[in-house]
Amino acid sequence: MAGHRRAPILPVDVVGAGISGLSAARSLLEHGLEVRVFEKSRGLGGRSATRRIGELSFDHGAQYFTIRDERWAQAVAPLEEQGVIARWEPRIVRVLADGAVGKAKVSERYVGIPGMSALGGALARDNEVVRETRIASLLRSDGGGWNLASDDGPMLGPFSAVVVTCPAPQAADLLDDVAPALAASCRAAVMHPCWAAMVAFGESLGLDFDAAFVDDPVLAWAACESSKPGRATSLEGWTLHATPEWSAERIEDPAGEVAEALLRRFLHLVAEAEELSPVIRVAHRWRFARSAQPRSLGQVVDGEALLGVAGDWTGGDRLEGAFLSGVRVADAIADALSPAVG
Repeated sequence: MAGHRRAPILPVDVVGAGISGLSAARSLLEHGLEVRVFEKSRGLGGRSATRRIGELSFDHGAQYFTIRDERWAQAVAPLEEQGVIARWEPRIVRVLADGAVGKAKVSERYVGIPGMSALGGALARDNEVVRETRIASLLRSDGGGWNLASDDGPMLGPFSAVVVTCPAPQAADLLDDVAPALAASCRAAVMHPCWAAMVAFGESLGLDFDAAFVDDPVLAWAACESSKPGRATSLEGWTLHATPEWSAERIEDPAGEVAEALLRRFLHLVAEAEELSPVIRVAHRWRFARSAQPRSLGQVVDGEALLGVAGDWTGGDRLEGAFLSGVRVADAIADALSPAVG
């Protein structure tokens, strides 16, 4: 508990403001530690992201989240009361390889309001987040803590401890020289890419479902964004996710070509109306979208060096897994920094 710990002299740094980074920062604050978060982009929440295009909002990364662990439930319960998240109850199906449509597993699904990015914004409350700052390297400070070198700014620090929460391959690059064992754990995580297409139509497609898991070599998922709470518009917007294999084969393809290919596959397989023309057609590449092995792959905390790594790849390929990984690493770092008074 925070009241039983000695506060460290220096703050703790968290690299990355995705769900795991924000949960780590939140937990460190609860331990009574000073925290600073550095994020390379303008947004918060990582793949819990929303793209605004005109009047439409597309959750082009994580489409929704579920709740299984009690700690995650406790964290998001106030957000539902505040209207930051809400239940999404889509008519959801599974489209089989032969074109047959079957039932998908029933579960409670939640989304951010008015988009999934609201979740990251809510978890970032009370945290000091420095955006558009990419951390290039970690360096030992003269006093035994850590300094951080950014791409184009002054040296940052010193910090008493560092938690790295960027995608596993990028985390490995940061840690190779200063924590080889942690870097090896990161490199053991195989990350799959995902191309996401965002399309919209001026009229309803008239489909009898709102979302579909698709058994197909190209298309893996399709969801009607207009069916989510807080998304009412005059247009019907859909987010389409490609399979990991197809995405990897076309990882460097132009976004316009990818959007067209996914749109045509969707209309052919699901809507059966290839002649329709959308009013919006764009694509986004997630180079490190999902872990092929969402479980613990080795060391994630070096208590002596006061370094830790967190991310969904360490124990569960969901937003909940990312959150819990941040909590676990924060707890370990807090224990190493401020042992209980006897």
